[in-house]
Amino acid sequence: MVTVVHGRVVVGIDTLADSRAALEWAARTAAGRGADLELVRGVQLVPAPDPWSAGYAPQLLEHLEEAAWGELAAAREAVAHGGPGGGPGDVRATLVHDHPRTALLDAARSADLLVTGARRRSRLRAGLLGGFQLGSTSLFVASHATCPVVVVRGPAAEGARDLVVGFDGSLAATAAARWAVAHAARTGDRVRVLTVWRSAAHLALGLDPAEVHRTRAADETAVHARLEDLLRWLGEEEPHVEVSGTVVEDDHPEDVLLEAAAACALLVVGSRGHSALTSALIGSTSHAVLHHASTPVVVVPDAEQVAHRRRQAEHARAGAPARPARRPARH
Repeated sequence: MVTVVHGRVVVGIDTLADSRAALEWAARTAAGRGADLELVRGVQLVPAPDPWSAGYAPQLLEHLEEAAWGELAAAREAVAHGGPGGGPGDVRATLVHDHPRTALLDAARSADLLVTGARRRSRLRAGLLGGFQLGSTSLFVASHATCPVVVVRGPAAEGARDLVVGFDGSLAATAAARWAVAHAARTGDRVRVLTVWRSAAHLALGLDPAEVHRTRAADETAVHARLEDLLRWLGEEEPHVEVSGTVVEDDHPEDVLLEAAAACALLVVGSRGHSALTSALIGSTSHAVLHHASTPVVVVPDAEQVAHRRRQAEHARAGAPARPARRPARH
């Protein structure tokens, strides 16, 4: 039997303890896709153009590099043999002498999926930060990567088969829904599209109650019609995937999505909202669920964002010094 390999999944590795959930998720997904799996660790030892000749004791640099290779080797060993259903295609490990953000974004440029974890924090630090658990690297790559980014804090709910998609009508939300049904076609999961809305009719000055009621009814009709159009389109793209939709009226879409995420296998969101303010990074709702969801979250950019981010990356590389070499795993 010949195994056909489709694509490449990249997973960021810090320590095996902090990265295990992300590593296991990435390995299962790569295996299900028949894709290659690349384990990437970025290590920026000192803030100098050439950290390996910056005057630090060679023994210290060698120790730090060996420690990084040790974590990569342990992670590779944990997934290389796969399970009863088989493992990923080719599994390799790469050490990059650069900041982890840069290392992951560079690796993601030719990847189908980038997977990161969320660093564990002490209970004291988590309390001081208001419970925020997401590391800056994960948030940064979710905001700048040219491929979908999966942030895995822990396992999904036991036996969960639903992929919940937050849909607000934006291009990024549509891209998220399309990604979800394509993923579900491989996994056999179901897709539930969730639209959270609130009419602004009551905010308009000078409208009488009857006009407010008519405006709100028109808004609700438009929301349902937009969702029905999407569901019909998704059904045509992946007719074998079970897709449903729900409309919820609420002022806080992040709360509704987080409640739904508690019982789902995967929460899928677009990387921007409607307004210019919230689209500055990934959108306020996506930002909130990334920080607080216990289930894995996928952030999907739309085609326009992907093109823009690639132009930005090429422009930055054109004016920047040469990147440190990527060092593949030693065998």
